[in-house]
Amino acid sequence: MTGGGPLRWGSALVGFAGLTRPQELVGAMPLDEVYTAAERVRSGGATVQHWAGRLAGKRAVLRLLGLAPTAARLGQVEVLPRPTAACRATAACRDGHPPAVRLAPALAELVRPDGRVRVSISHTDRRALAVAICSTRLPEDEET
Repeated sequence: MTGGGPLRWGSALVGFAGLTRPQELVGAMPLDEVYTAAERVRSGGATVQHWAGRLAGKRAVLRLLGLAPTAARLGQVEVLPRPTAACRATAACRDGHPPAVRLAPALAELVRPDGRVRVSISHTDRRALAVAICSTRLPEDEET
């Protein structure tokens, strides 16, 4: 990927109405392959809505990269909260934190050297929507 500014974007919608367990979101795919260990710890006591948002983020990133959402690829995209400059507290800050994306090396190679993948996630009571973009790194970006 070359050039300036955002190159592409990807989006994903995950419905979770009527679902009660995270496993129902991923069907036959193993939950421990789709979600990283850190994501599973972070989401342990969370609602299905929370798991769906994270899954939507992962799928949006894979669409951005032009890849099919297999269990192995989903597991190579990690979506976790990241403290902002305004809040240097832990990721458990009561004000919440925007999601940050970490890619496994095989996927990171698909992003241009000066690029950073960003994701935005939103929910309703029935669906989670995520949009991912690849943009130039900003001076305030920290390595994740």
